[in-house]
Amino acid sequence: MNLATYQYYAANNQTRCAGGITQSECITELTYALNNQLITAAAYNWGTANGYYPAVDRYNKIAAVCKCGCFEANTQVLVEGRDGFAEWVSAKNISQSTKLVALDENTTLSAPGFISQSIKAKTAGAERADLFVFALDNGRALKVTQNHGMLLADGRVVEAKTLGAGAEFVALDGATVRVTSISREPTMLDVYNFEVNADDKAGHFVAAEGVLVGDLAWQNQLARELGSIAVRR
Repeated sequence: MNLATYQYYAANNQTRCAGGITQSECITELTYALNNQLITAAAYNWGTANGYYPAVDRYNKIAAVCKCGCFEANTQVLVEGRDGFAEWVSAKNISQSTKLVALDENTTLSAPGFISQSIKAKTAGAERADLFVFALDNGRALKVTQNHGMLLADGRVVEAKTLGAGAEFVALDGATVRVTSISREPTMLDVYNFEVNADDKAGHFVAAEGVLVGDLAWQNQLARELGSIAVRR
């Protein structure tokens, strides 16, 4: 598969992507495909640089080209705590049995409601590319990988790498949280992501550093929806 075809698959063929794959597994899949002459060196280099790995089936055919992307290890994610109360926990300390506080898929951004959701898939692993660090006017900093799905105040979801200073996210009370600046930084820690058990795309949002952010589904199964309205304002 040459670079042009690989990029086309990345943009249009996400339906067969797995729910949870680590960053190191992403590189393993890319290397396997290259060594078995399933992709060209140009496709390998682009996939490594942009966070896209080939999903190779048992017949050595590429069924899809999927994304890698996650939260920095110490990102504060809202989870269901003891006795049902919500609490902020570092992404690295969230287990498969943890329930995340996720957006109720029947709600709106102007008056968001939340429910506890079990984790359908979890991913963790090393990240080679520098993280995107969003300094927010709520006093927090949100650190994510370049392909992470970010929910904007107008209800659209876009990749982290496409945003600039002035972008507007959504707080848990529906208020607008503005990005004051963006920087890049490397990490020696694993990065993490989670997919919640939601039935609709509007339910695949969790709370991180005080704002609503897309879960793992927005990097794989829902990638074709990027740029469209995901949640009503």
